[in-house]
Amino acid sequence: MNKISSQELKKIQLDMLAFIDQTCRQEQINYSLGGGSLLGAVRHGGFIPWDDDIDLVLPRADYERLLERFMQELPDEYGLIYYKSRPTYLPFAKLYDKRTYFTSKLDNLNRGTGVFIDLFPMDVLPGDATERAKFKKEVAKAAIDLTSSNPTGLDYASATKPIYFIGKVLLWGPRHLKNKGKARYCAEKVDLLMQSYREKDTPYVGYAYSGYSGECFDKAIFEAYEDVAFEELTVRKLVNHDSYLKALYGDYMTLPPEDERVNHSYYQWFWKDDEASEHIKKA
Repeated sequence: MNKISSQELKKIQLDMLAFIDQTCRQEQINYSLGGGSLLGAVRHGGFIPWDDDIDLVLPRADYERLLERFMQELPDEYGLIYYKSRPTYLPFAKLYDKRTYFTSKLDNLNRGTGVFIDLFPMDVLPGDATERAKFKKEVAKAAIDLTSSNPTGLDYASATKPIYFIGKVLLWGPRHLKNKGKARYCAEKVDLLMQSYREKDTPYVGYAYSGYSGECFDKAIFEAYEDVAFEELTVRKLVNHDSYLKALYGDYMTLPPEDERVNHSYYQWFWKDDEASEHIKKA
C-alpha cells in the first residue's frame, strides 16, 4: 500500500477545490468555504495548521445546480457521492478522488471512495427557536434512518472514540433491520425534509443536520460573496464571514489551547497505484 502523505493529501484537496471553483465561476454558482475551512482561510490563509479537510457550503438552489452539473460531466479522476447518482448514506454530497482510497475503524460507509471535499446545502430554517429545534430533531431522525440503510451493517460513527460507535450501534440496530437496502428512499426522504421551509418567509438558513448548536444564520449572509486566498488558490467566501464564524465558534480569531490543536480525522489515505502518486508529486 502506498500511503498518502499529509502534503499529498492537501494537494489532492486543493486540486479538487480549484476544479469546483472553476466550475462554479463558469456556471455562476454561489459557494463559500464553510466551517473550519472558512476559519482557516480567515485566520491562517489556508488550512488550519492542525487540520486537513475542506468543507464547502452552498445555498440549496446553487447546491442542486452544482450537483446536476457534476452528474453530467466530471474529469476521469473524480467521482460524486450523491444519492441521485449512487447509493449514499449521509445527507450531503462529496466530490472525491477516484485514484485514492481510505481505511477507517469508524467510517466504512463509502468503501472504495477516496479523498473528498464535503458539500453542504444551506436550507431555510424555522424562525421560531422551539420549532427550529423540533425540526432539527426530525431531520436527525431521518438522517439516522438513512445511515442505517447501508447494506453492510452499522459502519459509521462520526466520532474519534469507539465508545460513540458502540452507542450508535445500539441506536441504529432496529433501524438497520427496518431500512436496510432502502438507501434511495431514505436519502430522498431526508433531503426533502431538509427543504420543508424552502418557500417559507423566515429569516434563517443553515445546514439542517449540523452538529453545531450555532448553525442558524441570517439569510442575508448567503447573498454576498467575495474572493479569498486559500493556500495558493483564490476561492470564494461569504462577505460577512464574521457573523457566520461567530455563530459557530464565538471568538474565532483566538487560537485554542495547544492541547486542543489536534486533528480529529479517523481516516488513513492511500493511493490505488504508483502512477497517480507520481503525478501529484510532480505537479
